[in-house]
Amino acid sequence: MSESPILENLAVTHGEVCDRGKEREENQDSVCHSRLAIGELFLVADGIGGYRGGAVASKMVVEGFVGYLASLPSDYPPEQAIREAAFQANASIYAAASAPDAAYRQMGSTVVLALLVRNGSGVNAWIGHIGDSRAYLAREGRLNHLTKDHSAVQSLLDCNLITPEQAANHPDASVLTRSLGHRPEVEIDISIVPLQPGDRLMLCSDGLWGYSPEPQIEAIVVDPSLSAEAAAQALLSLALAAGGHDNIGIELAHLNPPSTFPASS
Repeated sequence: MSESPILENLAVTHGEVCDRGKEREENQDSVCHSRLAIGELFLVADGIGGYRGGAVASKMVVEGFVGYLASLPSDYPPEQAIREAAFQANASIYAAASAPDAAYRQMGSTVVLALLVRNGSGVNAWIGHIGDSRAYLAREGRLNHLTKDHSAVQSLLDCNLITPEQAANHPDASVLTRSLGHRPEVEIDISIVPLQPGDRLMLCSDGLWGYSPEPQIEAIVVDPSLSAEAAAQALLSLALAAGGHDNIGIELAHLNPPSTFPASS
């Protein structure tokens, strides 16, 4: 188990999984955890299903974000850094996908990330996302959704044209309204979450949240007996038990005083 001190009284452990699932021939999800000068980065990218090159696109997202953020000093403004990294990653994928001799035309990807940055005596999580990969915060035994999907179904929900129950099985469930690589420019939604000891951050692709009941996801993420590594494995098992219909990418970060984390189960 790897423990990364952020402050004298706060450290992070992490767990991650990235699995093909039971039905897909290729794993088009990519996950990443990287300790950089600007902060500690967690990222999940989901290559667009149905298009050739989804795996290539999600890897380009990881390489693009890590490569750009790693080049920045520790005092660089986090929001500006995330926006610039998203611009660079999108431009690279779009150029590769739209070139006349492109091997993978129309490839694209989602992204969801958490950049943990010191802020005086505390730590902020800068959350960025494009598409329908999600970020959640578990605090005081409750799992809270931090992001809103960029999807056709979410647009219908926002207009009260369908119910949450209808959304779960809607034929347009996989249709995105925003993604990396499909347009010359794309906007990334960014929010900031002040963190406190005991918090747990989860990033995941729709291979988890799209098929597994949220109460069961919550029960695993908030379980105090599970380390981040054990919780990530338990979430993977949950998604596979639900059918494993899609690729599954998960990043988990647990924040606690140093050396107080449960051992891997």
